[in-house]
Amino acid sequence: MTQISSPSSSSLIAAPQFLHFLNDLLAQPRHLLVLRFTALFLLLYGSSTVFLDIPLRVLCGLMLLSPTLLTNQVMWMLICGIVWWVNATDWLWIDNHKILITYWCLVCALAVSAKDADGVLAWNGRVLIGLTFLFATTWKMLAGEYWDGAFLHYTFLADDRVESVATAIGSLSPNTLPQNRLLEVLLKQFPQAIGNVTLTTSPRLQAFTLAASYWTLFIEGSVAIAFLVNPLRLFSRFRDWFLIVFIATTYFLLPVLGFAYILIIMGFAQCPSKHTAVRVAYVGLFAFLQLSRLPWDLLFI
Repeated sequence: MTQISSPSSSSLIAAPQFLHFLNDLLAQPRHLLVLRFTALFLLLYGSSTVFLDIPLRVLCGLMLLSPTLLTNQVMWMLICGIVWWVNATDWLWIDNHKILITYWCLVCALAVSAKDADGVLAWNGRVLIGLTFLFATTWKMLAGEYWDGAFLHYTFLADDRVESVATAIGSLSPNTLPQNRLLEVLLKQFPQAIGNVTLTTSPRLQAFTLAASYWTLFIEGSVAIAFLVNPLRLFSRFRDWFLIVFIATTYFLLPVLGFAYILIIMGFAQCPSKHTAVRVAYVGLFAFLQLSRLPWDLLFI
């Protein structure tokens, strides 16, 4: 007979097993874990074209299966070369995080060729995060579209990636955002004939996007300062938590998972091994960000 344990006893058994798995995971040398996370990320989210997708999946799959290949210079140079070549042909039109991924592939290729791979990954991870958020904050402040909430308001009204979240937060009908996108398409196709269109919104969504805009300016600026200005020790001590809070409050609403995961990997790469709680938080985010793909509008009905 098959013995079936009660749910309570199963959970008691599962908890120590999970903690054991987590301890084993974090006990690995940091640079090896970063390379594994990077290979897994590239396998799942590294490409948007078939020319890059197939070779990346093959190379990264082999590297995840073989510890020797994971640190092989030739493998990382191949990945770096393929990613740079494909993205360079579409440099002006690819998403921002694709550019960041391109730089990070170069960092990994340099790291496995260096004597101190961990140091190379850590330094470049910190600097890339700091510069990314510095440029992002500067652009947002100069453009002005975050001071009045216009950019995020438009994004939530017209971007299908946030349709479920916008519908739930704004108390909009399910047909509202598809109609907004249709109006946007018609305006682009017949700009002179139509002139302008008015997208349907709600006061709740307007208030939310305005608050989210100011929060974005604050948290992105905080991340930039914390990662770049070392003399501010009190501030830089919490740099990982600033980044974690940014990722958690941004990418569960705006599920650009490629951007979220590359930030998590770079954040983990520069996080000291003694900061166990922070490292666990990064690993937890890496796993639980998949929840952002749930149909939140249906959950709020």
